Amino acid sequence: MLVVPAILAALMTPLSAQERLPGVAVKGKTPCQVHPETAVETAALWLAAREALEATTRTDSSPPALLVREWHRTLDYAFRLRYERADTSVVRTRRPFEKKAPGNLERAGYIQREGWYTVYYGPDAGLLLSERFLLRHCFRRVEGSGPTAGLVGLGFAPLPRTYQPDVTGVLWIDPARTELRSVEYTWVNPPEEARAPGIGGRTEFARLASGGWIVQRWNIRMARPEDRQWMGFDGYTDAGGEVLAVLGQVPVKP
Repeated sequence: MLVVPAILAALMTPLSAQERLPGVAVKGKTPCQVHPETAVETAALWLAAREALEATTRTDSSPPALLVREWHRTLDYAFRLRYERADTSVVRTRRPFEKKAPGNLERAGYIQREGWYTVYYGPDAGLLLSERFLLRHCFRRVEGSGPTAGLVGLGFAPLPRTYQPDVTGVLWIDPARTELRSVEYTWVNPPEEARAPGIGGRTEFARLASGGWIVQRWNIRMARPEDRQWMGFDGYTDAGGEVLAVLGQVPVKP
C-alpha cells in the first residue's frame, strides 16, 4: 500500500546467552539510540509482528476465496463524506490489496509528485520486512492507551537527519496472544500540498480459522490539494478496502 510465534514471557523477561533470538541481527552502526534494558524486548516484539507480516506476503498454493470490498471516498475538511465509489468482488488470494512499492522511496520519498498528481506511499507488509526499511528506521517500545489500551506497540521512525518525506508509526501487538493487530502510520517532512491534519493510514490483520494471516482491512487518508493555491487543501481523499467474508480454500490451477 502485513514467523516466529513468541510466548508472553519472551516479551517481559531478558534472554540468556543460549536463548538469544537468532533472527535478529545488527549490521553496521546505526544512529538509533536503544536502551540495553529494552533492546531484547524490542527484538521480541518484532518477531511477534513478523509472523503476520511474512504470512501475508507468501505465495499460497491453496489460497482462500475472499469477498472483498474496496472504496474511494472524498471527504470535506471535517472528514464528512462528500462522495463514495465502492466495488465488491470475490478474489482467490491472501493478498487482495497488495500494491508493489517503487524502488525509489529512500531517494524520492514516501510522498511524490507524478505529473499533476501527488502520490502517497505507505508501509505494507513487504516493505516493513525489507532490509532497506529496517536499516533506515529506528524502533522503540510504545505503551498503548485509549483505543490501543492493553496493546504493546513497536514504534518506528526515520533515521535522524532524514529530509525526504518518510513514514512514522506503530505496529500494535496483542501481548496476551503475541499477535500483530494493526499498523498505524503518518508521514513526516510532507511537501506543502500534503500538510493537513489527520492524514495517515492503517492496516488491520486477522488470523484465519484455517491457518495463516490476511490483511483484513486497510485505508489511507490523503490531503486533496485545492486548485486555488492560497486555499492550501480542499478536504481529503480516503482509499481502502476490507475483507467481508472468507468463503473457503480454493486450490490454484496448475
